[in-house]
Amino acid sequence: MANLRDLLFGYGEGATVEPSEFSVWNTNIQTVSNGGQCCLWTVPAGVSTAIFEIWSGGGGGGMACCCQQGGGAGSGGYAIKSCTVSPGEQFRICAAGSTCCETGNSAGHVGNCSFVCSLSGGSNSPWESKVCGGYCVGASCVRCSYWINCYTCCTMCYCCNGTSTNTDFCIPGTMGNSQNTQFCFGQAHGYAANAPLAVPGPRLGPSGCCSCFGGCDAFGLFPGGGGLSAQVHSGQCRAGGPGAGGLIYVLYY
Repeated sequence: MANLRDLLFGYGEGATVEPSEFSVWNTNIQTVSNGGQCCLWTVPAGVSTAIFEIWSGGGGGGMACCCQQGGGAGSGGYAIKSCTVSPGEQFRICAAGSTCCETGNSAGHVGNCSFVCSLSGGSNSPWESKVCGGYCVGASCVRCSYWINCYTCCTMCYCCNGTSTNTDFCIPGTMGNSQNTQFCFGQAHGYAANAPLAVPGPRLGPSGCCSCFGGCDAFGLFPGGGGLSAQVHSGQCRAGGPGAGGLIYVLYY
């Protein structure tokens, strides 16, 4: 019968490996357009393997005027990239930034991408792994489009964005959703998608006859969550919530 220690990572028979780790993200997670975070990592001596877990940024929710409400924006995606590395090899690691608040049209903003680039060095050739950002409300497929009246519906749209290139495994993001009503939006609410393997389930937005602002109360949940669209029952216009930024977790040994 195997010992529990034998089943743990890095404890193969006859050898012990103690992996090291670090994460890259912008710590101002509820700051509009925070710019994300990049770093340059040089592989230290004695390291031969690196595993990158990558979350991209969520899309931003759309604005609304008068008696409008949109569905929540889509989440970023998740991917894993593992590779052999050489001491001295350099990597540019960039976690996606948050989006801005929507002020110019109803669509919201597509989320920002996260990526890992090998800048060569060591014995390997340059390469890039990238995970795209989540969709905004208006950039999705037709059945998930922004809507402005009381008698249309919106279904969940899977695999809309948050897709990856040059990765070992990817879980694309999902699109947001919404529930509406013709009674002063008394039971209307939006759903903003959360990123895979991050916060479970969609985020439920506000309901009732109100004018909801963008900002922290509608911000996507970190990492990679989509922002909530504005909900307005007045003559005003309000911005949707920004999409959350991304995260990259690095394990190496």
